[in-house]
Amino acid sequence: MFPSICPHLPNNNSLDHAALIKDERKNYSNCCIVLLVRHETLLSILIMNWRTKVVLLFGKLNKPIDYDAVSNITELRAKADKAVRLGMKIFDRKVAVDSVQNLSANGVPVRIYKNSTNSSQRVIIYFHGGGFVLYGLNSHDSVCRRLCKMNDCVVVAVDYRLAPEFTFPVAHNDAFKAIEWVKKNIEHHGGNPNDLVVAGDSAGGNLSACMAHRCKREGIELKAQVLVYPWIDGKLSNPSITTNGSGYMLEKKTVFWFRQQYTPREEDRCHPHVSPCYETDFTGLAPAFILTAQFDPLLDDGFKYYKQLEQAGNKVRYTEYPGLIHSFFNIPRIDPLAMKAYSDIEAFLKTV
Repeated sequence: MFPSICPHLPNNNSLDHAALIKDERKNYSNCCIVLLVRHETLLSILIMNWRTKVVLLFGKLNKPIDYDAVSNITELRAKADKAVRLGMKIFDRKVAVDSVQNLSANGVPVRIYKNSTNSSQRVIIYFHGGGFVLYGLNSHDSVCRRLCKMNDCVVVAVDYRLAPEFTFPVAHNDAFKAIEWVKKNIEHHGGNPNDLVVAGDSAGGNLSACMAHRCKREGIELKAQVLVYPWIDGKLSNPSITTNGSGYMLEKKTVFWFRQQYTPREEDRCHPHVSPCYETDFTGLAPAFILTAQFDPLLDDGFKYYKQLEQAGNKVRYTEYPGLIHSFFNIPRIDPLAMKAYSDIEAFLKTV
């Protein structure tokens, strides 16, 4: 098994994140002073750096992903994209790679990043976040460039179709179409079709987790899955949805609104292709690295899924990044720990 960031997880079958994390932090000496109490305003004031606080203030004033602040989905997407560009300009730097090419993968737009002209490179297939409603290739361009450069590999970013125009299962099926195309064609672009990794953040983390199950069923081998603060449970009933549901950029009401756009049919929300935690077989999945942020409504989704994978005997690593919020992966210069997440992914991928 790969270790969690806190190596003293109790050996029981409980999936209560609050209880488990409290025990973890009692043994995690370098943050024990402030991390024994969770989800309190005082705690966030103590451990968040000034950059994170600036981002939260911007979110409070500008409401970049607040559907109530706009009149239609086009306006919301434009506002969200503008906020992403501003965040990248202030809290990130564009990483140079060897080449970038836009193509169609079985009708699904993709963008291929290459760090060299070498053949038989590892391939990371990346699915962007955005609640299945927002963002695309441009919003996560810096993410994919950094993954390409740091891991010296080919990255294929997937521009799956968005809700509410395209509801479940369109995004799920687009994701798998792209994987099938990569498996068949990536060798012509310097990639190794037998060295595939799926990765994504938030809704993209959901798609990556779902693709790990689907690829296992379809006989497509994956070397790893990297899930960055993934959305795992369509019930949206985990405690962190409420405890981190206000004041940390991604609001509880927005997550529920995203769910309504992607799965307007209530009966779809616990379908395993929407909520991979309700799959019936967790054995034999690709090695996983799950990354979460302390002040993220989806914190418990990632932690619980880590425990599910671990209990099924999979190789899995889990890291919760203290003081960070949802979307830190897009603005890694917000905090040294955000940049460390990329280094942690690099280290993990070297082991699989």
